[in-house]
Amino acid sequence: MKETPVQKQHVAVIDIGTSAIRMVIAELGPKDEIRYLENLHKPVRFGKEVFTTGRLGNAAIRDAIGILKNFKSVIESYGIKKIQAIATSAVREAADRDNFIDQVFVRTGIDIEVVEGPEENRLELLAVEHALEGKIDLQQKNCLIVEVGSGSTEMIILNQGNVEITRTLSLGAIRLPEQVVAGKTDAAVMQRVLKRSIHEVVLYAAREYNFEQVDTFVAIGGDMRFVSQQLQDKITERYVVLEKKAFQGFVHQIGKMSPEDIAGQYGLAYNEAETLYPSLLVYANFLSETKVENIIVPMISIRDGLLIELSQMLSGFKRTDVAKQVLNSARHLAARYQYDKPHAACVASLAVKLFDLLSQDHGMGTRERMLLEVSAVLHDIGVFISPAAHHKHSSYLVDAAEIFGLRKSDKDIVANVVRYHRRSVPRPTHVPYMSLPKGDRAVVSKLAAILRVADALDRSHQQKVRQFTLERAEDAYTLWVPDDLGDISLERSGVIEKSGLFAEVFGAPIALKQGTPKG
Repeated sequence: MKETPVQKQHVAVIDIGTSAIRMVIAELGPKDEIRYLENLHKPVRFGKEVFTTGRLGNAAIRDAIGILKNFKSVIESYGIKKIQAIATSAVREAADRDNFIDQVFVRTGIDIEVVEGPEENRLELLAVEHALEGKIDLQQKNCLIVEVGSGSTEMIILNQGNVEITRTLSLGAIRLPEQVVAGKTDAAVMQRVLKRSIHEVVLYAAREYNFEQVDTFVAIGGDMRFVSQQLQDKITERYVVLEKKAFQGFVHQIGKMSPEDIAGQYGLAYNEAETLYPSLLVYANFLSETKVENIIVPMISIRDGLLIELSQMLSGFKRTDVAKQVLNSARHLAARYQYDKPHAACVASLAVKLFDLLSQDHGMGTRERMLLEVSAVLHDIGVFISPAAHHKHSSYLVDAAEIFGLRKSDKDIVANVVRYHRRSVPRPTHVPYMSLPKGDRAVVSKLAAILRVADALDRSHQQKVRQFTLERAEDAYTLWVPDDLGDISLERSGVIEKSGLFAEVFGAPIALKQGTPKG
């Protein structure tokens, strides 16, 4: 049977940043094909407003809406229906962000998603992997990826391709330490202050990772793309490799120039020239914490990550395995709190098996399956603080953590599932649970019900139960395990004790028995 070719589709991606609003219009085709049609950029005054007043401000909001109205006209001229609009650090932190998002939707019809740091990290890593594909194998590298934005700095550490650490730092080209003001502070003073600030960040991260192990430094962001264009005669690849000494020399040169001189010599807008040096200093100081001699600069941005993801969804070609990296991040977090790794792995395996066998009963999909597995990995990390009420400790440790690739709504679900893996079930008096949207509350109840049973199956922490058969009857579920497991009375009593939520959610009790189903 002849396959129907995937239709090409025009899409628009909008990135509302701290100092600019950017839009890319592209044509997506089969096999991850992306053809760029328009690339628009307009400055916006969000950063200085938010970082001084905590609000976007009416004037900046009006300007942004005007820009987005113009962008919408361009979108309509292409007949585009698919628009993906995101906002990052400035909007994310603004007290009046909901008002801004609502006004944009009412006046332009553009629906904005505010992305958290871990989601930014995921999209950036997707774009980096795409740019380096077939040229540099990150699976063989210990890699530090840094992006310095106007309002925040994103940091990702990969260990042999696996996500070890992600951080969103309150440090950017506009938001600098209090002792530093972009365009006004002496270059030597700025260098000392930023070096001290970044070294403190590295010392904190070094509790989990030794920066001397880094053998690959990847720098992404508009300022690094600009540097690449100055230091390379011609860019023909999707990435550039800069020598450390050449980069450091360029930073030193820029440090001796005023913003006016930078703007005049390089044809930059004044606001870009004003923040160029502090931005490059952040990269330079991260670089100095490693022993690498070259910098890899992919010619990409978070917008490319969004386009790649949209292209994969449209064509179904070569979908990125997000769950693998999310779980790597969760396991790294759990290891920080000295978790019982064999128990967590066993519970996670049993939980996803039960999830799969109950698929016709719960109606959930791959996203919820991943959130269940993450919850199972993290359910006992609160023991690090105290065995008493450790489900509550686990919940707030998850809530306070950065887990790569999880949106805030995803992490809220995980924190609640972890909270309800033992003791109390969800109640109307529980504020974190009731604060969730109605649909997410239903997901929490289903996943917690499954996790409670899976945890009970390894109540002895001896991993006796690794496989089971699920038998459905009209008024009951039965988990059957082999007779040769020996005494499983502890696990059987655990299932009885913890199955109340399961019976409530799935409409029938569940029991653990030895032997094989009758009939």
